[in-house]
Amino acid sequence: MVTEFKSEGEPQSKRSFVFLQGPTSPVMHDLGRVLIERGHNVSRINFCPGDWLFWRGRGTLMYKGSLAEWPAFLAAHLKAQNATDVVYFADRFPYHRIAKDVARKMGVRPVSMEYGYLRPDWLILEEGGQSTYSHFPNSNQIIRDRAKEISPFEMSQVHAIPEVTEAVLETSFHLTNAFFAWLFTPNYAPDRYYPVIREFSSYVPRMIGRAFAAKPAKRLTDLLRGGDAPKFLVPLQMQNDYQLRDNAPVGYQHGFVREVMESFQSAAPTNAQLIFKLHPMDNGLEKWGRRIQENARSLGLSERVHFLDGGDLTTLFGMVSGCVVINSTMGLRALKENLPTKVMGVAVYDIEGLTHQGSLEDFWKYPMPPDPAFLEIFIRAIAKGIHVRGAVYGRSGRAAFVQNAIDRLEAPELHKALLYVSLPPRLARAKALGIELSDTSEWEHAP
Repeated sequence: MVTEFKSEGEPQSKRSFVFLQGPTSPVMHDLGRVLIERGHNVSRINFCPGDWLFWRGRGTLMYKGSLAEWPAFLAAHLKAQNATDVVYFADRFPYHRIAKDVARKMGVRPVSMEYGYLRPDWLILEEGGQSTYSHFPNSNQIIRDRAKEISPFEMSQVHAIPEVTEAVLETSFHLTNAFFAWLFTPNYAPDRYYPVIREFSSYVPRMIGRAFAAKPAKRLTDLLRGGDAPKFLVPLQMQNDYQLRDNAPVGYQHGFVREVMESFQSAAPTNAQLIFKLHPMDNGLEKWGRRIQENARSLGLSERVHFLDGGDLTTLFGMVSGCVVINSTMGLRALKENLPTKVMGVAVYDIEGLTHQGSLEDFWKYPMPPDPAFLEIFIRAIAKGIHVRGAVYGRSGRAAFVQNAIDRLEAPELHKALLYVSLPPRLARAKALGIELSDTSEWEHAP
């Protein structure tokens, strides 16, 4: 039986919500409409024509100022609305980073929505942000103590996510901005890693190339599956992913590839094999296959390092001895397969009892698997503490998210089961990695 966290009856008190940029879907508009029906005040600030596609009309306004002017504008709007909450999707988007800082100083609750760690049909509603800026505990004992009353629930997917709808809406948002933002919101700062036209045009050859890569990937997987040599999997991430850009050192994925190879060369068993797997949605602009081959050749690892564009993940998990990630949700999936996992960036699941806490050099020889009992507790804790069931795309998923999110947003405490610590506990880890911390209201007090 799937546990749904539903609201019942009238809200305990009226709140005032200010919504900022959401996902490329009407789901935030759906949520705002229901909040209004329940008696709350709701307003929305759009930044670009793409935002207008998904939320327009009464209670909305278009911000046309510069990023430098944004803090003062937002502070005035929050004050005028007597705001209790500011809600946004993607906590590292520049406007949202600023919004969190402004909200904190004014005593307004910043609510960050994001795709769930427990994919596909879970979404995050967390105070502040994710990863480095998450307030979810990183203490094994605190999680055990606070999650012991949470009942088990079914994790299998409930809501279908239509890929065509997702692709159409995502493309519509970005192309609308590419062609019309200069006219309506000339000061809009989209913070795209790649120019929009270049990025979206790159997906056509990638989709064609991916189809041709499937058979070679299967052949290589079958070849590697034979034999008893230890094998290690390194799933690559999207280079433009905020989780990578803001929760790892600047430009880290290129250095990560080299760092992993150098460590593997010096410390792994001499017969061990290293497998880099391309992200299935990679746009092909980074030429990872060529870069990895060049690094392997320079380190004398050409026969021991492999690159997969495709391949069945379940098969790969079943044949490898461990998994090395920066901070991808793929790491959590590996843990759920009882696979030893080493995290090199900042991830909410990088906790004693789950991931390998020793050095990367030790990992190659003595990879530490997760504690299955604690993993079950952890999954229940993040599901109850910071997730709601639902999806951004698809009618049933959107409806479920709205219904389940109401209970969170109307409550005095956004996090459930006391799974919240006042200072984001991963700030020290981020500082040690050299990650630039931008939210001064929080990091200035970090140890």
